[in-house]
Amino acid sequence: MPEAWTPLLIGVVGVAIVLYGFSKTAMPVAAVVGGPMLAAALGPTVAAGFALPLLILGDLIGLLYFRQHANWRLIGKVVPGVIAGIVITALLFAFASTSVVARVIGVLLLVSVGLEIYRRRSPALERLDQDSSVRRLEAGFYGTLTGVTTMAANAGGAAMTLYLVKMRVPMLTFMGTSVWFFFILNVIKLPFVIPLGLITRESLLIGLWFIPALVVGALLGITAFRRMNQIWFERIALTLSALASLWLVIRG
Repeated sequence: MPEAWTPLLIGVVGVAIVLYGFSKTAMPVAAVVGGPMLAAALGPTVAAGFALPLLILGDLIGLLYFRQHANWRLIGKVVPGVIAGIVITALLFAFASTSVVARVIGVLLLVSVGLEIYRRRSPALERLDQDSSVRRLEAGFYGTLTGVTTMAANAGGAAMTLYLVKMRVPMLTFMGTSVWFFFILNVIKLPFVIPLGLITRESLLIGLWFIPALVVGALLGITAFRRMNQIWFERIALTLSALASLWLVIRG
């Protein structure tokens, strides 16, 4: 952890945590924007351990509001792809750097956003997308992409957002499915992160000071979510996914 917490550092970390809270109650992909801010402020390794307990707490806040709205069938469809993505990423790290993998992921996500926008304007593609075999392929693709992005860049929210947007689920189902999915994923990460020494007594104690920022973000998210309709929800989700993808392409 940093030796000195300057006002600027506290401000940057605070904004990142607010975005984490916002992502749990309004727009999951917002966490992908907060992630790079936290990594830039604390360093990628320290940020990963510092953020995980706060993310799990944010998941619990999200579950208070959306726990009854999950579509477990959609979660089940992406799980095999997520596992494959995690394995693929572990293998890729033996041949390529983290930044190279992140940039490739960014390109794939950006292309996916473009295809989704084009699909919505093409009746032929819209009809094709209703085919069950096509939907299985999409679940496998986005599940794998979620697994890769989670491992390589802590940006799994962008891929999962694109998957749920493609499935055309209602807003409540979108949030319930997303919150449950990332809660389970974050809890699974704990046994791997703790032995690596990424979560320490110091990081937990400092994290306590940022819980108010997490709660503020969650409350802002609830307010924003209540004021959005389905059309604007999906448009904002696609826009933030595109921005997150561009960030990965540029910064790696």
